[in-house]
Amino acid sequence: MGAAEATLPHEGPARRPAPLSEQIADALRNGKTEGLRFDSPYANALLPLLQELGWHNYARELVEALPHFSDDIDLVDLRNILASLGYASSPFETRVDDIKAELYPCLFVGDEGEVLVLAERTEEGIRYYDADRAAGGDRDTRALHGTAYAFTDTHPTHGFSDPAGSNEPWFTQLLQRFRGLITHLLGMTFLINLVALLTPLFVMVVYDKVIGARSPDTLPYLVSGVIILMLADLLMRYLRARLLGSVAGRLDYLIGVETFRQLLYLPPLYTERSTVAAQLSRLRQFDSVRDFFTGPNAAIALELPFAVLFIGVIALVAGWIALIPLAMVVIYVLLGLLWFPHLDSHTQRSGRARADKQRMLMQTLAGRREIKAIGGESVWWERFREVSGEAVMASHRTHSINNLMHHVAQGLMTLSGIGVIGFGTLSVIEGGMSVGALIATMALVWRVLSPLQSGFLAFPRLQQTLKATRQINQMMRLSRERDQGHSGLILDRLSGRLRADRVSFRYAPDQDPALLGVGFEASPGEIVAIAGNTGSGKSTLLKLIAGMYQPQAGSLTMDGMDIRQINAMDLRRAIAYVPQETHLFHGTIAQNMRLNNALATDRQLRAAAAEAGILEEILALPEGFDTRIGDSATEHLPPGFLRALAMARAFVSPARILLLDEPGASLDEQADRRFMQQLKRLRGRRTVIMVSHRPSHIRLADRALLLEQGVLEFVGPPDQVVSRMLELAK
Repeated sequence: MGAAEATLPHEGPARRPAPLSEQIADALRNGKTEGLRFDSPYANALLPLLQELGWHNYARELVEALPHFSDDIDLVDLRNILASLGYASSPFETRVDDIKAELYPCLFVGDEGEVLVLAERTEEGIRYYDADRAAGGDRDTRALHGTAYAFTDTHPTHGFSDPAGSNEPWFTQLLQRFRGLITHLLGMTFLINLVALLTPLFVMVVYDKVIGARSPDTLPYLVSGVIILMLADLLMRYLRARLLGSVAGRLDYLIGVETFRQLLYLPPLYTERSTVAAQLSRLRQFDSVRDFFTGPNAAIALELPFAVLFIGVIALVAGWIALIPLAMVVIYVLLGLLWFPHLDSHTQRSGRARADKQRMLMQTLAGRREIKAIGGESVWWERFREVSGEAVMASHRTHSINNLMHHVAQGLMTLSGIGVIGFGTLSVIEGGMSVGALIATMALVWRVLSPLQSGFLAFPRLQQTLKATRQINQMMRLSRERDQGHSGLILDRLSGRLRADRVSFRYAPDQDPALLGVGFEASPGEIVAIAGNTGSGKSTLLKLIAGMYQPQAGSLTMDGMDIRQINAMDLRRAIAYVPQETHLFHGTIAQNMRLNNALATDRQLRAAAAEAGILEEILALPEGFDTRIGDSATEHLPPGFLRALAMARAFVSPARILLLDEPGASLDEQADRRFMQQLKRLRGRRTVIMVSHRPSHIRLADRALLLEQGVLEFVGPPDQVVSRMLELAK
């Protein structure tokens, strides 16, 4: 059977084939997963493997776990999909026949590229699924050699302990996953330093034994040994670089993905009071952790502990002269204690100045039309000139201090070398050490001082990394909204009844309440309008219903269930929310419409677009529902079309409750008439809670609320609320 292709029928030119992940998603949406076959064996293995693992066919979870920007599915994609669904995998090389029965079911990738889903051992042999042929296997595979991937069910019901509940810092837990690799890196570094230690000793032997004894016969053997050591050193450095790059890459991925996930799952109250520029600046600070592991600093950190070994060898070879590099260690430490706090204050000032400049640039890009409309170019340019000048001056001071620190560190290193060669020469003259020992000591001293100097200069970067690590740990400790669970709300059982009982909320302890003792009830299928002046608490009440905030007093129930006891993900999927400002995200129109319902079929997308009155406009686009939006091109789309697209996105959701925040904003007369017709058709089908200041919209409601400074002033017929609004406006 051919691969199912996800297509949205529309007039226009022929479309390119859908990505493989979209083909799988389309089959899941339409319930046509039987007999699917794809060109990718890993795509073929996905559903059979999930079935063997005991997955309960939560199609929505699988669709959301599929890669969104990949035209193919490879081994990495397959493992990531399974990890998102709660199945962690561990690879190991083996023969099929050597895999223990308790590790079944598992994925097996043979050395020749065979992809098998090993289901179970039976008396007749091994039952498996051949992903290359997308069919059950009928040959003897026990002798096959390759890599097996054993899976662990990480769901709490299977005894998996969530590391988020541990008392250890998150970053410490992350590093513990790399304990084995870090041990290997330290072992490689030890061998590299051992080779570096033997090279100066070779020079000493050549000077003292070969040249001093005039015995050239031993020189070829010594040179051969050193060449072998150098080749081994080169190989070890290459392997260490590859291993370090692998660790750095995985850390970079895990830190980026997990911190982004934490930000997404944090309650909005934690993040929305920070500006976009401030949040971006905080995320950029996290990059310093990645830069530490991907740059030379990680290698320096591995080298520094072995400086003690070199100082010990210097003491054996040159005696008390080892005190000179030891003294330099102490000097570097003291200098750092005195200098780095001063440097840190200038670095912070420079960072704040750069953040101010970045914030102003973002404000300029977002509001350039308003700046030109009010003729504020000159004033705005003058402000930017001042901010930019402060950023340049702060950066110049920091750069000057860094340069001075580099020169001082280099001078101390040179002074240490001069001291060693001076006192070493006197020791050679007095017969305390040989010439070969002096040369070897100089090489060892440079081997100690070079990473020491690099570590001293890299210490400010290390401080920045530690600070970013603490911030990551603090952010990861914040309580996030509960993740989606299999036992969440069943949306089709909701009737859409809402009840608020003396609900109160304030944004901060030192602020006046945004809502105080608000109470109302909305019956299933009823339209309720919320009116009031700006700042009266209308949007706050809507966000409380949407689960963006939690009531601090009183209760807000949905079908008799307090929303504080409902999984946040399930709650928001039980509600369709159209905010006042329409935000469309990078992707196609279809992808934007499916954000709240990944299982929506092509037919449902067309029906939602038709209900919103924009189906013909979408089909008239060059690529129909596959038209990409969410970038600068969105600015050129009519506001009415964007608003209607946001409504269509809400209509795709099966939710019985629809929240509308100022739906008449930026609508022209034709779009407003279309919206009013939509509102009439929604009566009796969904519970609609609408914030609006337009009398024409309010009069369409079954009941209306009037808020004033967070207090419910009146509940009653819409006409009476409109009359009171007009009286308050006088």
